[in-house]
Amino acid sequence: MTATACTLLAASGLTACHHTTDPRSAAGTPTASRSGGHARSRRPAGRRSAGPPATRRPGGNTATTAQVTRTVEPSGPLPPVLSRIPVHGKIVFITIDDGWGEKDPAFVRLIRERRVPVTLFLTDLAIRKDYGYFRGLQRAGALIEDHTMTHPYLPKLSYARQKEQICASADIYASQYGSRPTLFRAPYGATGRDTLRAARDCGMKAVFFWREVVTGGRIAYQTSGRLHPGDILLVHFNPNMTADFKRLLHTVEKQGFKPGAIRKYLPARYFRQ
Repeated sequence: MTATACTLLAASGLTACHHTTDPRSAAGTPTASRSGGHARSRRPAGRRSAGPPATRRPGGNTATTAQVTRTVEPSGPLPPVLSRIPVHGKIVFITIDDGWGEKDPAFVRLIRERRVPVTLFLTDLAIRKDYGYFRGLQRAGALIEDHTMTHPYLPKLSYARQKEQICASADIYASQYGSRPTLFRAPYGATGRDTLRAARDCGMKAVFFWREVVTGGRIAYQTSGRLHPGDILLVHFNPNMTADFKRLLHTVEKQGFKPGAIRKYLPARYFRQ
């Protein structure tokens, strides 16, 4: 990334970044979501060992936290890009992307019985054959948020096509799940200025990045080989979801952390339509 403006968000103190260029152009920037464009791309991206490098933050900054101001445009400020949420205590946030793979009822039971707060960034192409499965996760407490219609690499698209990708899926999820998403994650984490504009114009209040990537239930750490308070973890739906997720929860608990509910820790304005 060649240009990233960073300062403290005075209103909320959120750890956030605005990416003004293609994140994949930065050395070490992860490409941890998989494409839904064709059958071969539906394999979990985590198996390609994608994820943030051990000592770098998204965008190539080496600081422990990134604190970024919003860029103000005539039609309003661009949404912040969050990779960490400020917390008191050992809390981390588990986010799960896409929706490909087997829809395992045991995973829904695990989330419900253990009351694990998770945020789902769903791709419509991956879930459209079984919206009901994710409705079960929603009833178990999961947030349903936006990850585009077909999982394209957004910076290669025009502003209009990016907006269509984001708005169309948000509209579908509003109809299917009774609440329109206000949080967005770009496929591959790739965001340009038009991506942030499109997200804002589709009603997204924040764009999510991550601090750690989880593959097969194992955490790839960005710094210090351990979790840090407020870290956002990136998981993908996969055929071994239930067993892998149990392994992840064991690691989180072993380090003395608990999964937190994003709605509890972000200001209410991030969830207003």
